[in-house]
Amino acid sequence: MIQTLKRFGITTGAVAAAASKASVIYLVRGEKPDKVVVPTPIGIRIEIPVEKYLEEEGKKCAEVKKFSGDNPDILDGLEIISCSEFSSSGIQIIGGKGIGVVTRPGLKLEIGEKSISPIAKQMIIDAVSEVTTEGIKITIIVPKGEELAKNTMNPDVGIEGGISILGTTGIEYPVSDEDYLEHIKAEMCVIKASGNNKIVLAPGNTSFEYAKKIYGDIVVKIGDRVGDSIKLAKDEGFSHVVIVSLPGKITKVSAGLLNTHSKFGDARIESIVYSALIAGVPLERLKRIAESLTVSEALEFLTLEERRRVMQIVAKRVLSRLSKFGVKLGVIILSDNGEVLAKEGDL
Repeated sequence: MIQTLKRFGITTGAVAAAASKASVIYLVRGEKPDKVVVPTPIGIRIEIPVEKYLEEEGKKCAEVKKFSGDNPDILDGLEIISCSEFSSSGIQIIGGKGIGVVTRPGLKLEIGEKSISPIAKQMIIDAVSEVTTEGIKITIIVPKGEELAKNTMNPDVGIEGGISILGTTGIEYPVSDEDYLEHIKAEMCVIKASGNNKIVLAPGNTSFEYAKKIYGDIVVKIGDRVGDSIKLAKDEGFSHVVIVSLPGKITKVSAGLLNTHSKFGDARIESIVYSALIAGVPLERLKRIAESLTVSEALEFLTLEERRRVMQIVAKRVLSRLSKFGVKLGVIILSDNGEVLAKEGDL
């Protein structure tokens, strides 16, 4: 078990899971613990404080505040409330006020659904299942969600009216700050000391897990710092670098953005449109791709074979952009479910 301290934060999914577990304890046992421990998808258990308890129309509610660690996050301190009541049909999770509604395709949820990711839902179910096996209906509420969402990327990706409840690991790592480069360097040193000349770089949690299944223990999570990480790898003596990524991040690299954080720019859709044009996608669908808000939405307008052709072009452009670093390079692009869409270079 770990306690959340400075540096690492907790995702909205973990906060919702903690609030839900606390509210169910209140409902089932009549107890009001000042903190709860929740499981995460990566096997770590997190101890999270509970701010307060409430009763609302016969429901038992608990409030937990989001903690973002060293991540610059507008949602730091956000209040998330979970209200629980008995139900006759298992564990039900309802998105209430302050949680956004999905309005565009490509977001792993159906249009019209509240934006609570499948992994976040499972975290809530896992946490509540540690308390009871009875049927429970849980409503997640974010009092300031609608207001704060205007300053997030949700409107840009097709989520309206509130924030999203997300989190692939339950823990937020400060992967975009300067200090994280030292963490990347330390991991590289360990891998180099084991005698490897090849290193694999993965921008995000999902790509990191898939990359480990392919390459084992020579994978380092790099966040947005693609260019800096390749330079570090070269400086540490690696002669061979492979990048494993989902489409969203790697299309930015194909446009020449070597730091993929949104504050440095965004050319994802433009890159997909260009690559789709080269791949021979018909004009009518090119227009729909150009109107997309995310890469996932854009890919919805392509057949599987077209996606592979488009991503192969993206991969070739990535290698061209990164050739200046003077190391042997390879690129693997994966879908959200781990399917290989493209391979290019030395793998």
